[in-house]
Amino acid sequence: MKKVLAIIYKIEKKQRRFLILHRKLRWTGWECMKETMEENESEEETLRRGINEEIGVERGDIKKHIPINIKLTDGSAIEKAFLVKIDAKEKIDIIKNKSKEHDAYKWVSQKEAQKLLAYKNIVKVMNKLVRG
Repeated sequence: MKKVLAIIYKIEKKQRRFLILHRKLRWTGWECMKETMEENESEEETLRRGINEEIGVERGDIKKHIPINIKLTDGSAIEKAFLVKIDAKEKIDIIKNKSKEHDAYKWVSQKEAQKLLAYKNIVKVMNKLVRG
């Protein structure tokens, strides 16, 4: 299974705040949004569907993307990471997600995200995308 990763942020009080999700399905900890690609779906289509399904946001502005190869414990792999800006007024809705993967979310600084994210390889991807 191929997946995409979304490093989602908004600008609040002139500061970048990153969205992290608290996972409760199969393991527990903080992560960035990721989505499994469906058959005949492009990476960008997967990203946009995932943003809508997992956090209830209709639109996001893709600022950058990079190819990556992160193997996950379920045998799948994340193959592309996107840096996505959403409007600061957007309301996050994780309840809409049918799979109930997440039970909470937070907007945090990059430094806080680095401390809280369960997988340090995701921190490296975040740093690479943000640094530019």
